[in-house]
Amino acid sequence: MSYEKFCTGCEKTFPADATSCPHCGAACENNNPGGTLPEGIYLVERYVIGKVLDVDGEGILYEAIDQQSGLPVLIKEYLPVTLCSKRDDEGNVVVKQGSEVPYKTTLVDFVDLYKNLKELQPLRGLAKVEALFKANNTVYAVMEYTKSVSLNNWLNRQTELLSFERCYDLLEPVCAGLTTLHGAGIIHRGVCPDNIRITPDGRSFLTGYGTLALRSLNSELKPCLYEGYSAPEQYSTTEFQGPYTDVYSLAAVFYKMLAGTAPVATAGRLDGCPTLRQIGADVPAAISKAVDRAMWGDVKQRTQTVAEFQSELIGEPVGEMEATRVMNPVASPKKKAPAAEKTLFDNKPLLIGGCVALGLVVVMIIWLLIRGMVPVRGSSSQTSSMDSSSEQSSSLSSSVEATPSPTPESETETVPNFKGQSYSQIAGNGTYQQKYIFNVTESYSDNVAAGVVISQSPIAGAELPSDNRIDLVVSKGPQYVTVPQYLNLTSSDVISLLTGVGIPRNRIEIIEVENDGTQVQGLSVGGNPEPGATFNLESDTITVYMAGAPTQTDEPESVPSTDSESSSTVTTE
Repeated sequence: MSYEKFCTGCEKTFPADATSCPHCGAACENNNPGGTLPEGIYLVERYVIGKVLDVDGEGILYEAIDQQSGLPVLIKEYLPVTLCSKRDDEGNVVVKQGSEVPYKTTLVDFVDLYKNLKELQPLRGLAKVEALFKANNTVYAVMEYTKSVSLNNWLNRQTELLSFERCYDLLEPVCAGLTTLHGAGIIHRGVCPDNIRITPDGRSFLTGYGTLALRSLNSELKPCLYEGYSAPEQYSTTEFQGPYTDVYSLAAVFYKMLAGTAPVATAGRLDGCPTLRQIGADVPAAISKAVDRAMWGDVKQRTQTVAEFQSELIGEPVGEMEATRVMNPVASPKKKAPAAEKTLFDNKPLLIGGCVALGLVVVMIIWLLIRGMVPVRGSSSQTSSMDSSSEQSSSLSSSVEATPSPTPESETETVPNFKGQSYSQIAGNGTYQQKYIFNVTESYSDNVAAGVVISQSPIAGAELPSDNRIDLVVSKGPQYVTVPQYLNLTSSDVISLLTGVGIPRNRIEIIEVENDGTQVQGLSVGGNPEPGATFNLESDTITVYMAGAPTQTDEPESVPSTDSESSSTVTTE
């Protein structure tokens, strides 16, 4: 290699292939793995590379020293192992043949992510990005170094489980950091104990940034997901990700801290894991419920924002709906007022019935007394009549006193008919959500429109189960669609057209091809499958070719540059 090393002893540079400083004799042994930058390399005449800290599908994380400030920093080098084969003798990253287009596309995503992170304010609860520059046919992101340990290591040092109050206080800055990210349209997608750092004074912050391709299966990069913490939609090729993806992971971190064990890995399933209360964690029911809601597999029913999750954790009203999970939830018992708090008016129907009976008895007695004061005209029939009336009155009085208060008969509650209804309307019905526990699965259907309930169990009219659980199968629409005519359109119009017929965005690949001058630059000129073909939404992908600049005027690509002279910063501080 022709680039130079930097000696921290005498602060002079020397050839990279030397094993010791020729100026002062200090040893310069390299312990970094093959394929990474050697220790001591002088990068863009400012940063001295140290040891490798981490390697993932997106690149390599190094310790380094900023020679301008004299402070330690962290540097992330973009080097996707699935798209790059090696380094040349100059230290430049060499892209695999045939991977040039995805390399450029993913590199742009990397630059956009760290450029947006660098501009973020405020930075409470987030690792600070200080600079971004190009060198060695790739891009480097420089982050502030803060002495800290991972939350995972910090938890391993604790001798007992933490209280909820302690957990919340510790993670509150991370919640604030995620809210800042989401406000800027950035999804972290990697919230887990390994990417949360704890400083010696007990402050927490979030690091471990990554692009969408790194945090999803079936992308151009080798995925880096976290078992038990990555949300189900990150394992799916059809589900979208959003702020609710980070909410799931954040709730999983709370679960780990409060239960002492990581949540059961979902791996794309919707069955979830036992709630905190079900595994015996010593937390209030409201906390268990809030964490459970935030970890629902169905993103439509999951807690949507970090702010909403925080509100539920600290006790603000969030409704009475219990967990909508495939697992069997524990039914919430109906609350009974303590005996000491009951009053006379708690038995109001019985009190009214007693008063009516007593009034009838009093009236009858008064009537009998009045009849007794009326002179009798010696008629035995009249005496007999009075005796009969007296007997009837006595019988009536006994009947009234003996009649118990009516008790309503218990009725068996039946299951309503949800088949054929829009699930969005069911999910938005507050009465349904408070009364029933829905377990929702999706299935393709040629006969039922997307979003409409195909079937339910128990069926309509059946007796409602004791746990109020109802299984719904919701239509995803037809599994097969016809590819529309997408030729002679811009890339944005192509994407809009294809997604409009139901083809997921992550199954659409746009590739620029050479233009011999006969095609219109920037318009689609072909693809696979062709327009009119049948497309399987479950498994197929579509590639659309866009005409590049005419070859007569095409100039060599200059970004990112491989020349040492063009190793300039992308963004200035």
